[in-house]
Amino acid sequence: MFFSTLCRAARCLHLASSLRGAQRRGNPGAARLALIFASMLLPISAPAHADPIEDFYKGRNINLIIGLGEGGGYDLSARLVAQHLSDFIPGKPTIVPRNMPGAGSIAAADFVYSVAPRDGTTIALFQPTFVLEKITDKARKFESEKFGYIGRVDQSVLVGLVWKNSPARTIDEIKKREIVLSANAAAGTSATIPWALNRLIGTKFKVVLGYASSATMGLALERGEADGIGSTSWDYLQTRQDWFDQKKIDILYTIALTRYRELPDVPTVLELTDVEKDRNVLKLMASTSSIGRAFLTTPGVPPERLAALRQAFDRMTRDPDFLADAAKRHLGVDPLGGTALQSLFNDVATQPADVVDAMKAAVLPPGKE
Repeated sequence: MFFSTLCRAARCLHLASSLRGAQRRGNPGAARLALIFASMLLPISAPAHADPIEDFYKGRNINLIIGLGEGGGYDLSARLVAQHLSDFIPGKPTIVPRNMPGAGSIAAADFVYSVAPRDGTTIALFQPTFVLEKITDKARKFESEKFGYIGRVDQSVLVGLVWKNSPARTIDEIKKREIVLSANAAAGTSATIPWALNRLIGTKFKVVLGYASSATMGLALERGEADGIGSTSWDYLQTRQDWFDQKKIDILYTIALTRYRELPDVPTVLELTDVEKDRNVLKLMASTSSIGRAFLTTPGVPPERLAALRQAFDRMTRDPDFLADAAKRHLGVDPLGGTALQSLFNDVATQPADVVDAMKAAVLPPGKE
């Protein structure tokens, strides 16, 4: 190969010399002929290597399915990611957010698993309790461990709270007197945590379903429709600074495995009981806080595209502009990579049967025992 290239170069030099000689002798025909032969001998440049990921995503839309209503903490995080992730995906596709609330993100999970195209043009953010819904109801269509996990933007720091006018404002008081909580759906923590606490520690929470998001649940407090919220995100509360400034709320507990750094005096739900069996149930429920705001895609996405989405997500969560925008919006960033996130989901999905059975009994709506 080297020898033939060397010979071709030598012939080109010889023809170039002939071209100069023909030009000096005033023979334009010979000069043109020499030029044609020289061009034939020149090596042909190979076309630039195409990037199949860039070629696929260029000019396309990616649908971002948000399994909750507008205005809540998950929605805010999803829209933050929608504005930045495209910059790190080869081809820079347009990311189009689409809210699909219903049944604690179960409707969205069914859609992404069974209906959405499996080519990397759909990503999603669900309420993390959807994985618990699957292990308690095997009839659900989706298999949570078969989604392609892209990455977590933040832990899901969830809290239960009461309004300033609530007739009971501590856990001990709520064991003696009923209060009304706004909630989104029977599969979400805003309902399942209060129901579990009623059964496990004797609280008297009355849950009212049907609110689409943290924003609408919060509005229910301000309107006097409810006394509290069984579960809402800390990020959402950061958008309601007036509630803290005017001492409108009391935080009852965090739904987490350990106390949250911003609320060192507020107990976790695990700390509300000394019964080991009940603690194990609450631990399984609280494990979803580690799953947090996890972004995923459909099953069956080509491995190279899933890898590209994971790499793009990782780069985004380290980008100074993204971090500054998150801080401006009062949104936390505590990322976890797609591979580690996949393992975390698998761990939750394979809990011992006795713990799962105890949790299933604890989270049933009233009257469904």
